[in-house]
Amino acid sequence: MKSTIKKASLLGALGMAVAGVATASAMGFGGFGGGMMSTLTTDEIATRQTTMFQKQAELIGATTDEIKNAWADGTDFLTFAKSKGVTEEALKVKLQAVRVAELKTQLDMLVSKGVITQAQADKRLATMQTKMTNKKSFGMGRGHHGMMGGLF
Repeated sequence: MKSTIKKASLLGALGMAVAGVATASAMGFGGFGGGMMSTLTTDEIATRQTTMFQKQAELIGATTDEIKNAWADGTDFLTFAKSKGVTEEALKVKLQAVRVAELKTQLDMLVSKGVITQAQADKRLATMQTKMTNKKSFGMGRGHHGMMGGLF
């Protein structure tokens, strides 16, 4: 049970970190018929899925074809990453680095648009890094269905 919760947390975090935003997967998170994905065009869905495959491949040193094949087989990303020799802890570190980089990009955009000050951005970044470091598991507290056949 504990392992399942840990795995679900890591996979949920991975979905957020790698995708950056909600992404569609063939009948995965949001599906094609409703929810958050209902406003996306088929081209946007294809672009997001392609981007997610590419980011996952880069994250664990796999090819996009390997990622696509694992997805088609219903293999969850953590299991596939482990099969490529990436430990759960190493994946966690990589995911945190991706999330911090994305957060910095988002905060820089908010500063450049005048929505927040640089001091506020710096404080928010420090707060979020502390929260990520202090979590017992790497999950974001939400599960996301998706791309690798389970929670993602």
